[in-house]
Amino acid sequence: MTITDTSQFSAQLRSVTQEDHHAAESSDFITTLMGGERSARDYTLLISQYHYIYEALEEEVRALASHPALTDIFDLHLERGAQIIKDLEVLLPMHDLEEIPAALPATEDYVAALRAAAADPARLVAHHYLRYLGDLSGGLAIGKLVSRHYSIPDEALNMWKFDAIEKPKLYKDAYREKLDIFGANPSHAEAVLDEAKRGFQWNKAIFEDLLRATSRKVPAAS
Repeated sequence: MTITDTSQFSAQLRSVTQEDHHAAESSDFITTLMGGERSARDYTLLISQYHYIYEALEEEVRALASHPALTDIFDLHLERGAQIIKDLEVLLPMHDLEEIPAALPATEDYVAALRAAAADPARLVAHHYLRYLGDLSGGLAIGKLVSRHYSIPDEALNMWKFDAIEKPKLYKDAYREKLDIFGANPSHAEAVLDEAKRGFQWNKAIFEDLLRATSRKVPAAS
């Protein structure tokens, strides 16, 4: 893939991944979950898969956080792992689950991809962008939706809270500027674009696995 304007690399990244991003977020599992047609248990299973994803991502990011080219991007304040554990400590007992459900096959594939990406830090940047910019962009809305639809208590919605980031919009703008600088290196740009597309595809596969593993819970008509 040829980079034509590295000064706006972040905009190109968004454009190139738009189709895969839309395919992932329009997956039946996610649209029905956000539409109130599933259950709090299904939401718990989703957060359980995120546990494995963020555990892998954050271990690899911490190992590379001091890399000169990555230190500005790999902000450890973005980490979600501890927040996910807090949420699961509330959610699992609510659904008679004694331990975190096992990683689904697609989740295992994604985790393996995250581990492999650490060998080429530019590819890990793609996953960092995909996960955390997505969380900062849609997290507040997701938290409100699942709270309303499934009576998820506030103490189980830590995944979507970024207390260390006072102004998410300004933070995201600054993050994209850092991506523009990082993407000025053509080899970095190529790797990020390629891996980000794959990242959305792995996420879509996880949603498809979750769809197969759960049954839709349509609320009774009032």
